[in-house]
Amino acid sequence: MKHLIVITLLCLSFVGVAVDVKDLNPIETVEINVSEFKQPIKYHVTLPGGYDKNTEKKYFVLFDLHPRSQTFIAGMQDWLSHNGEWPWLKTIIINPADYHPEFAALFEALVKDPDDQRILEVIQDGILKEVDEKYRTNGYRIYSGFMGNGALGLYILLNKPEMFNAYLIASPTLANDFGRVVSEAPKKINVNHKRHKFLYMTMGDHPYESAHMDAFKTMEKAITGHAPKQLEWLSDHNESHHYMSRPIITLLQGIEALFDDIHNDLPYDSDISKQGVDAIVKHYKMLSDKKYGFQVSAEGSLKALAASMQEKAPERAVEIYLKTVKLYPDSAYAHSALAKSYAIQGQFQKAIDSQTVAVEKSKKMIEWHQNKHQQLLDEYKSKLTH
Repeated sequence: MKHLIVITLLCLSFVGVAVDVKDLNPIETVEINVSEFKQPIKYHVTLPGGYDKNTEKKYFVLFDLHPRSQTFIAGMQDWLSHNGEWPWLKTIIINPADYHPEFAALFEALVKDPDDQRILEVIQDGILKEVDEKYRTNGYRIYSGFMGNGALGLYILLNKPEMFNAYLIASPTLANDFGRVVSEAPKKINVNHKRHKFLYMTMGDHPYESAHMDAFKTMEKAITGHAPKQLEWLSDHNESHHYMSRPIITLLQGIEALFDDIHNDLPYDSDISKQGVDAIVKHYKMLSDKKYGFQVSAEGSLKALAASMQEKAPERAVEIYLKTVKLYPDSAYAHSALAKSYAIQGQFQKAIDSQTVAVEKSKKMIEWHQNKHQQLLDEYKSKLTH
């Protein structure tokens, strides 16, 4: 019997994999001409699966300055987004196609003179602008960087924070006060932003990293003491991974933390949920307007609060479910949750009415969801007749 179960699961796991691997992450190359450069800069733009089919959809952008990071970032992005964009929403990946000596010279110029921001101008007004003009981007940008590129990310956060919305920084080389990042952090980090910023930074104990640990801790103290409320940040001194694993682990954990408030509902006993429906709706409006720039649904958190009241305050639970249906009238699962609440109270005709709407709304979903809603409707009808 165990063997039968394993075989069944394996068969299910291979459903839908009849795809040419080359089509999963199509890569295009863009050339950016910079007035002071003799040669254009070439960048690879890795498009997420379905980009050419979902022509109305706009996408996040993740920018990383290391050419070799393209393979693992694109592969992780595809794997972590192909199952309903969970836990990573579909994203356009930008990496340099190869080493560009003139661009590298601008990096060295910044190291020598922290007031020399020409490299930031090239990134913002050249690369990012070109990608925005050519591809369907949604305005939300993520910076990913390791070692020197990570230090550059912190420099950008302090000096031109509007360039990116989120920063995933692995093992930043801060020991020599790169770009005056550490020394100027207390003053420059305390800036009010129009939209929320996210920072996740890590450091390990490898000899390449240990030389930068003291500066890293100083940076943490500066952020702790001076960060504005619009900056959500996390740091990690994880010593259980190899040095070369650090950017991969940082990317994974950073992405999960960044999108946590989209994919995970508020617990019913969270500080926000305890304040009631209006507080939950207000919280998700803040996420939509101030953090992401697109609508983030409060449906799951509202249903979690309602479910917690089902036993002791069933009428209040129904009120919350009705509010949820009003806010999300096209959600099959909002109507289905209301139907379940009615059914628990023995009000099967009301349950049938709500679940009938859920069945109708589910017709835009895949067959599995349609069957699930139809089964619930049949169940409620059978209980009404008995």
